[in-house]
Amino acid sequence: VLLEFLKPGDLLLFSSPTYGGTDHFINHFLPKIGVHTLGFTSEMSEEELYETIQNSEHAGRLTHVHLETPANPTNALIDIEMVRRVVDRIKTEEKVTIAVDNTYMGPLWQHPLKHGADLVMYSATKYIGGHSDLIAGAVLGNAELMVRVKTLRTFLGNMASPHTGWMLLRSLETLKIRMEAMQANAIQVANFLKGHEKVAQIKYLGLIEEGTRNYEIYKNQCSGPGAMVSFCINGGEKEAFKFLNSLKLVKLAVSLGGTESLAEHPKSMTHAGVDDHHLEHIGVTDALVRLSIGVENYEDLIWDISQALDQVTIPSGELV
Repeated sequence: VLLEFLKPGDLLLFSSPTYGGTDHFINHFLPKIGVHTLGFTSEMSEEELYETIQNSEHAGRLTHVHLETPANPTNALIDIEMVRRVVDRIKTEEKVTIAVDNTYMGPLWQHPLKHGADLVMYSATKYIGGHSDLIAGAVLGNAELMVRVKTLRTFLGNMASPHTGWMLLRSLETLKIRMEAMQANAIQVANFLKGHEKVAQIKYLGLIEEGTRNYEIYKNQCSGPGAMVSFCINGGEKEAFKFLNSLKLVKLAVSLGGTESLAEHPKSMTHAGVDDHHLEHIGVTDALVRLSIGVENYEDLIWDISQALDQVTIPSGELV
């Protein structure tokens, strides 16, 4: 999508944080082919975002917007409708396309096309595949845009095999019941972590404070809180690693959306290729742990997480 809708001299607007591989592609590959990039965070208001674009050197060449909401791995929310309003105000040489990576919400909990997006992208490896046994991607949009995407895909050769297509069809039969079970478990896990003395901060859509801007975005954009739970452990890398290495049922791996629960350390795993100064700015710290909640019994998951936290010794003075 990025290669099709951007050319040398164009400006890409993108939300941050985003998946580590996407971040690296945007910040390290696209500049090599002459594409200008401009990042923004969920904290920006509508006017702040408008001014940020207008004050950039290449506002008139804004061509494409890449959004990831909720963001990986912090669950930060981007208001798609607000971004649509902003880019429509910018005087550009051609119509600006907005693409949303909807992997975190899957096809069930969020529908970006209803909120002003032109394209929706999925890592079908995750919830759509759902069993951690295939690699695939999906793009959705109107016929005109999809002709462009499919044509470049043909030239690049990155289409799924027939066997992968068969496995995806198998998985679609259980998509809704899998995702609903994962979400129900995630709500239980998040509520447990919320009150734990060794958890400094929890990032989960189901725990966003009512009355806040983020809560309004969440209620407007999402039909559920999803199954991705991130939290900051009291301490840092040592404590996070101790927790991860002490898990027995939850597996240590970088994927998400499968039937099994997974845990990872974003700073050293999924986002290892992101520049250190940028990681700190977007909240990907040594203390951050990301959980993808599966379909196991939630009481077993809470037992495992609880016993792993029990193994962590928090440095004196760091309990909050």
